[in-house]
Amino acid sequence: MDGDILLLLQLQEIDQKISSLEKRASEIPKEIEKLREEKENLVLKFEKVHTELKRLQALKKERELDIQTYEDRIQKIQEALDKVRTNEEYKALLREKAQVEEMIMETEDEILSIMEKIEELEKEEKQLKELVEKEKVEIEKKIKEKEEELERLKEEIDRLKEEREKLLKQIKPALLSKYELIRKKRGTALAVVDSDTCTGCFLVIPPKLYSSLVKGEQLHTCPHCGRFLFHKPK
Repeated sequence: MDGDILLLLQLQEIDQKISSLEKRASEIPKEIEKLREEKENLVLKFEKVHTELKRLQALKKERELDIQTYEDRIQKIQEALDKVRTNEEYKALLREKAQVEEMIMETEDEILSIMEKIEELEKEEKQLKELVEKEKVEIEKKIKEKEEELERLKEEIDRLKEEREKLLKQIKPALLSKYELIRKKRGTALAVVDSDTCTGCFLVIPPKLYSSLVKGEQLHTCPHCGRFLFHKPK
């Protein structure tokens, strides 16, 4: 095989490795961010439940104080009933007492409803707390693994780039320039010929060109896509 082709093949292999590693390296920060958002959402969900639980507990205390106020009011009405002088006053106080007693019943029903919600939220809060603690550890572990993977990728990319720089010194400037131009345009600059077909564009090349490639006489490019061609014996 032509010496120039061998150098270009080595270069293309390094470039493909670098490209693949850089692609993976570009994905990792997004994956880390997604994991951090996942952890944050778990914490926010827990805090939301916790906040709602505290609100209901405070509301329950308020309603219990309301009942105490109503009971104090009934006590005063009862005392007033013992002192009334007219039938009208007596009836008015009884109506007021009945209204306050109804308010007590409504408030007690509300407190029962609040207590049921509190009980549900306490269970949910406990479950979420356990889940958050467990998931936070797992997520932080995954984040650390991805950060370590990213560091390894960067080191490997740097090593390959150093290897690439050394290889560039062995390639003719004009050939290198053409290689970079084709790579930029086509993604890859070299393509193997498989049964007289360019595997870069999948078009048939002329028989004479194919014969020359098989013999390895000189460097050729595909007349269709412009990629450098090489023949790999089966």
